[in-house]
Formats: sequence, structure tokens, C-alpha cells
Amino acid sequence: MSCWRKTTVLRVPALALGFQYRWEWSRFLEHHRKEFGWDPGWFTPALCENYSYKEHSKWLEGTDIYDPQMRLDLNVYPALVKTVPGPFLDYYIDEVSLRSEERKYGMDDCARPLTPEEKEKYLPLYQKLFPEFTLENMEDVHYCRYEWYDGAEAQYFY
Repeated sequence: MSCWRKTTVLRVPALALGFQYRWEWSRFLEHHRKEFGWDPGWFTPALCENYSYKEHSKWLEGTDIYDPQMRLDLNVYPALVKTVPGPFLDYYIDEVSLRSEERKYGMDDCARPLTPEEKEKYLPLYQKLFPEFTLENMEDVHYCRYEWYDGAEAQYFY
């Protein structure tokens, strides 16, 4: 079993779901904790807080992004307006282990808007959690595929 994985998710920012503050988001996650999982076919909070955290870390330096009172739209950081601020809710479509010869070291990663067919297909999933969710809201959902290392076989740590 490899410790490299390729994961495919549908990702939507918490901000697009109507959450404005970290405390609202945290309360939502706690309320639905038993409904979330990490396997395909489940919603879960995304592992990342921003699409490109390194690029924006200078703006977040000295800031507690987990502060319950922090606004999710990050209006206090004008340079972040062009980015999609986290946190995100992911719907896991697929996750596979990669052998060493299959790894592409991020070259195969992608984030793209959903096709019209995908929007219609996945809308009912979002309406289970958010009954007011519409096809128009699906504009905020993106198909994301990425490789990552889970460290499970890092024997040199023992």
C-alpha cells in the first residue's frame, strides 16, 4: 500500500455556502460531525484552508485563521480579494493509492469549474445539507484533483 494518494473532490468555499465567520463554520462542522467521513461518497471539511496558502502566508502572518471571530471573506486583507478564501467543504468522489511509477508530483493536479452536466448530477447532494442550494449556487463548486503524501509508510520516523 502506497502512502501517495490521488484524491478527487468537489470543493466549495464555506463563504459560498453562506458562512461569514469562523465560529459559524465551526458550529456547522460540529453539528454535522457524524455525517462527515473521509471516504468517497462523503462530505468533509477540506484539509487545506486556502488554494495557495504559501502565496498568501505573508498576509496571514501573525493572524489566527482559526479565531472564531475571523471573517471568512478576509476583507481585512485586500491582496486576498482575487483568491478563493477557505475554509472549504469537500465532497470526496475518489481516492486511490499511487505506486511510485504513477506519481506525477502535482503535474496532474487540477481545479476547474463543473460542467453543466456535473452541476445537475451533483446538485441533489448539496441540497441534502443545504435545502436552498440551487443550480446557480453550483457555480461556486469546483472539481479538484490532487496528489498528496499521507506519511503512513515513513518508517524513518520510527
